Amino acid sequence: MAVFPVVKGTRLRATKVNSCGLPVSGNANYAVTEGWVSLAISPVMQEAEELEQRNAEGRVCVAERTPPERKYYNLTLTLCQVNTCLISLFNGWEQELDWDGNAVGLRDQRKVESDYGVALEVWAGGKAGNDCPTPEDDSIFSGAGTGKSYGYFLTFGTEFTLGDIEIAASVANFTLTGITFAGPQWGRGPWNVVAIDAANTPGRLLAPVTDEQHLVIQRTPIAPPEPTPGEECCPLDIAGVFEAPDYYFGGPASEPAADVAPPQAACVLTP
Repeated sequence: MAVFPVVKGTRLRATKVNSCGLPVSGNANYAVTEGWVSLAISPVMQEAEELEQRNAEGRVCVAERTPPERKYYNLTLTLCQVNTCLISLFNGWEQELDWDGNAVGLRDQRKVESDYGVALEVWAGGKAGNDCPTPEDDSIFSGAGTGKSYGYFLTFGTEFTLGDIEIAASVANFTLTGITFAGPQWGRGPWNVVAIDAANTPGRLLAPVTDEQHLVIQRTPIAPPEPTPGEECCPLDIAGVFEAPDYYFGGPASEPAADVAPPQAACVLTP
């Protein structure tokens, strides 16, 4: 049984995916940021239904009940500043460029993006009661890490829209709302987010995401990634880094998927 607190969001990573959760390669297709205020994940349920049939006398002769089901989750992400590339990553809006090709704003669009979405990963703090177990032998020295662990949340969102913008003598927040979807083609993911052995070697998810799962929650000793330079979006190359023998899903001769994701190219902030 896992028991852990969730205190403060420490980091957020957004990765562009298609409608099945497959990571999409591109020049500005992921970002890691600290510039967010909150993320709300609210379930939307298909209510239970009471089914019954009455006989000619008016008495119930058949009674049955369908259980409730989770349809999806509503997502509400609040940003503490305008991040044009991150907003564009979520809702597909075109970035406004200056004379030198630098992003300086956004232009809205009539259509709500639903063909693509984002894999949304969030790390939370909070010290768990078993973060510092009493050692039984010297094998503890072979384990890497700080001794801390983190709450890790993974979901997939689409149909994001920008909420109300109020400009006044106060700090304005920017809110994006969307809905979740199943992302089975995310598989074990392109990032190293969990420990894969007793030495706390960072690796991919141990089990792939299935077509019924919208949300993954777990504890991990692997620290969250550092923010991308300038908290800007960075190039993502899946096919270029997941090459033999490091396959994403598996090789042509039934070779296994890689346990450790190869690193993406260094992301350099363009002045």
